[in-house]
Amino acid sequence: MARVSGRPIWAIAVFGALSLGGLAAAGAVMVPGRQDAAVVPSERPAQPVRVSVIRFAAVGQVARYTGTVRPRHEVGMGFRVPGKIVSRSVEVGDRVVRGQVLARLDDTDARLERELAEAEAEAARVDHRRALAEVERSGRLFAEGHVAQAALDRAVSVEAEAAARLDRAVRASELAGNRLGYAQLVAEVDGVVTATPGEVGQVVSAGLTVVSVAQAGALDVVFALPETERGHLAAGVARGTVWGEGGDALALRLRDISPDVDPVGRTYRVRMGLEAPAGAVALGRTVTVEVDLVAEAPAAAVPLAAVIDDGTGPGVWRVQGDRVERVAVEVVSISGEVARIRGALGEGDAIVSLGAQKVDPGRPVRVVETRPMAEG
Repeated sequence: MARVSGRPIWAIAVFGALSLGGLAAAGAVMVPGRQDAAVVPSERPAQPVRVSVIRFAAVGQVARYTGTVRPRHEVGMGFRVPGKIVSRSVEVGDRVVRGQVLARLDDTDARLERELAEAEAEAARVDHRRALAEVERSGRLFAEGHVAQAALDRAVSVEAEAAARLDRAVRASELAGNRLGYAQLVAEVDGVVTATPGEVGQVVSAGLTVVSVAQAGALDVVFALPETERGHLAAGVARGTVWGEGGDALALRLRDISPDVDPVGRTYRVRMGLEAPAGAVALGRTVTVEVDLVAEAPAAAVPLAAVIDDGTGPGVWRVQGDRVERVAVEVVSISGEVARIRGALGEGDAIVSLGAQKVDPGRPVRVVETRPMAEG
């Protein structure tokens, strides 16, 4: 038998026949339309899903800020004359009443000035009495013809000048008495001492604040408002809750907003009147301020996992029968694991609430659980 490269020709022929047969068999499996081709299922199994039913509710957003209780009227009291403080009878937190002495200056010089003014006033009175007596005597002599009219006129002029000097001396004595009284710092209102910048031994100028007193009664809550949220207070209803107290919220009323924004924090300083009974809230307490914003269009609270975003914007899967369709939505807000949405959804529509990211819209779905709508 003939050989090719050392192999029998019949062996080569048999190997070739087997190879062709294998190719033919493979082609029969891969070529579509062949009776002996592999059968592919035309319907894939349904996807199990959990759904929630849409329920719309009005959106009532609340803005929260942290403030401090401050007096509505706070008076910085200082001496009306310069001097050295020799005593201060109050400390921060003390309650004071109108007319109470808060501090005193060294009044040695003021007493000497008053005594000098009183002595000058007494000398002026003596001169005035002598001038009156001279006018009376000159009048009698003129009537008897012993002196001329000029002498009488001169006596009247001297008396008028003495009267003017007396008036000036009396007023100077009163001013000296006032300056002596100014050496005492007296409370002008009932209230609570909030600051005492003046210390004993300090030499102060006139008008420098020595004691600050918060007027009793009306209180304010002061807090910082971000410049982007100034419009929140335009029509909102505000209330305050004192930290550490479980009582009812206290009504707040907007009093003023600073016209300029703080250059560092970019915030406005806001003062709100605190409507509370006298003595109900102490100065300096921390208050949580809540402002109810203007209600917006209704929105539905859904689990955050129900919202999908495939690059075309947020949406949800609405379940209709055993199929799902994508519905575009607007995300109003997100709080924790809950999102509030609006869109072309109706009350009572069922949406996929869990595993929405893995849903294949080309496959049927099978509802395995229906859960109530998320609390938002």
